[in-house]
Amino acid sequence: MRIFTASALAACCAVASLSAFSESEPLQITNLSPLASLRAIPPQRSAEPARGFSWAASATISNHFTLENEGEESLFLDGQTDALTLSFRYGLPQQWDVEVTVPWRHHSGGFTDNLISSWHGFFGLPDGNRDSYPTDALHYQLSQPAHDRHLLRSASGLGDIQVAVSRPLLAIDGGQLGISAGVKTASGQSSDWLGSGATDVYALLRFSGQQLGGWPLWWHGQVGGTRAGDSDLLGPQQRRSLWFAGMAAEWRFTPRWSALMQYDAHSALLDGALEALSEPAGMLSMAVRWRPTSRWMIDAGFSEDVVVGSAPDITFLLNARYVP
Repeated sequence: MRIFTASALAACCAVASLSAFSESEPLQITNLSPLASLRAIPPQRSAEPARGFSWAASATISNHFTLENEGEESLFLDGQTDALTLSFRYGLPQQWDVEVTVPWRHHSGGFTDNLISSWHGFFGLPDGNRDSYPTDALHYQLSQPAHDRHLLRSASGLGDIQVAVSRPLLAIDGGQLGISAGVKTASGQSSDWLGSGATDVYALLRFSGQQLGGWPLWWHGQVGGTRAGDSDLLGPQQRRSLWFAGMAAEWRFTPRWSALMQYDAHSALLDGALEALSEPAGMLSMAVRWRPTSRWMIDAGFSEDVVVGSAPDITFLLNARYVP
């Protein structure tokens, strides 16, 4: 009888512990390529409504090296982008919530070139002819007919602030379908490649839910579209109607620890012959998550450009999130 009682108590404690840590969120990560980051391509997030006031901070280091020449067009992205993004969410009546995202960015030559070259060498990956160019140098340049924009000096400052409203739409098989709409302002300085210099609007559908059968696996996904403003930085061949999509999975292998995998994609940014900009982008992210308490989530991980040249070579990320 004592054994049965002890077992029942242990099971109840385990269920209670898992319930206390039941919040699930995708990784707060976007394509931080110097050009893709100019557009309103929102990160994935849970479709569940916000309760009270929550916030998240995301610190990233992105290494870029893309070199492409096609006829009269050329693209050269060599540098590092450090970003700190703060997001604030507040729950409103009728299950609506509002979210404000404030990015700060720093473009420079950085310090990660040798690390990335060593990484590529260790795993036998192509290095994109990095050895022929200066180490830890900054050179961003987009050249197309009648259009040339470049950044050759370090720059830092506020990026384009975004504001979005969201709410659940309906429950599906134990999950939640939600809707969201938002606007990206032109608060970043376009001459420093910190913003597009134009206002974008977007709308999307999101899904979040736990794997059927009670498995400790949570799924998230989103699909949406952006109508972008006319950016002088992107030039006359820019595409202003864009799509984006993503899917994420979180496997809770203990109540406090999780493994996450996430894929994000979006449409081409420009017309023309440059594949890095005229073909859809794709990036894969992986991370571990630690929950020190039921209200905090801390993520550490990285993302890679699975569609080569469409996103940073690698992005290292560290996220912290508080939920009430």
